[in-house]
Amino acid sequence: MNETRKPSPLDKLKSLSMNNLDQHMSSDPIFSLTSSEGQSQPVAMELIDHNPWQPRRDFDPAKIEQLAESIDAHGLIEPIVVRKHESRFQIIAGERRWRAHQLLKKSHINAIVKCADDMQMRLIAVAENLDREGLSDYEVALAIQGVEENFGSRSELARYLKKTRSELYRYLAFIELPAWLREILDSKPFLLNRTAAEELKRLFGREPGENLKYREATLRAIELLEAGALTQIRVASEIGKMAILESSEKNSKTSALNQSNFEPKLFLDPKGKAVGKLKNNGKNITLTLSCAALGNEREKALHEFVSELLKPSNTQKTD
Repeated sequence: MNETRKPSPLDKLKSLSMNNLDQHMSSDPIFSLTSSEGQSQPVAMELIDHNPWQPRRDFDPAKIEQLAESIDAHGLIEPIVVRKHESRFQIIAGERRWRAHQLLKKSHINAIVKCADDMQMRLIAVAENLDREGLSDYEVALAIQGVEENFGSRSELARYLKKTRSELYRYLAFIELPAWLREILDSKPFLLNRTAAEELKRLFGREPGENLKYREATLRAIELLEAGALTQIRVASEIGKMAILESSEKNSKTSALNQSNFEPKLFLDPKGKAVGKLKNNGKNITLTLSCAALGNEREKALHEFVSELLKPSNTQKTD
């Protein structure tokens, strides 16, 4: 016996939005002439465009092909939903079914024509895709960002989406991640979940330049994540640790370099005996040599060499 699935918040959102569309359509004589409520009609495939607010960035070709095989064998069980847009149609719900029809080279597809404004198109696209096949948290965040401006506050948006404020803020944490990380997510939307995004946002801080010190550590963490050597829950803490270690190593190298610059450099005679040293204290350079080792002629040659060394080069300009 099949268990009855309890409607999710997104099921309720989709139902609410569709009911709003039905009410809008029934009160608009133009659209009531286009399609009767709940009835589908064949629409030419060449007249249909995808939803411009489609949150899904990638459609798995294998799954589209699998869906096409099912439609070819059993027919289209559920019509797609479209809206009239100028002289064409735009998909409200059912882009995967439409793409499957394209694969089958169908000339028409059964569609229900609804009246929908842009905001409803965006909201239904999110609900439809989450219901049909899981979107990444990043794609959901981009879709939510697209409708945010239509609400007076994020609290109002959260209520409409049937989400808690904390859950909504986790999604929107993606939007506040640095541009270089979002570029990676654009091509790998499933890389991070919303909890990891929220922790990274907190780690990186709000200052534009502050996140740069975490970039190299983040790139290394992504490699570990993709290799399965790091879990989502540990991403932010691991990046923080690696950034601290990297900073510590850089400071140690800088300190060692500075120290080596100030250490005296010895001069040895052919027998390996120290006969002088060159010392740099950061302000002055001091050269000390044994008179016995140098001799008068070499002292004169050294003086001429240093004098020549201090002359302006051809590329230098004098005042």
